[in-house]
Amino acid sequence: MSSDDIDAVVRRVRTRSLAIGGAAILVGFVVGWRAGVSLTISAAVVIFSFLAFEKLTERLVHRQAKSSLRRLVPLLLVTMGSLVLLAVVLLRWKGFDPVAGAAGLSVVVAAVVPELWIGKGT
Repeated sequence: MSSDDIDAVVRRVRTRSLAIGGAAILVGFVVGWRAGVSLTISAAVVIFSFLAFEKLTERLVHRQAKSSLRRLVPLLLVTMGSLVLLAVVLLRWKGFDPVAGAAGLSVVVAAVVPELWIGKGT
């Protein structure tokens, strides 16, 4: 698999995860505000983690100059902040909806699964 193929897969997964996450958040808020907030927090943690992972692997695969580290640091900080927020919410907020939280955590997984089907077709 070439670097361009990998970039295309990552781009598709990123776009699909944002679309699935957005749709899931809307459904969460239709169910109830607690479900919507729980799902939003969980989905944000996973999506930010995926974006940080994408930038990190892009840096490693393409061996870019150190200047790209400046782009990675804010993303890592946001990811760390979102993980801390999730931990605080899980430990302190009694209204956290675990089912909605689990749905939010599975956003990127749901975006990756179609790539497995696409890969089997080729």
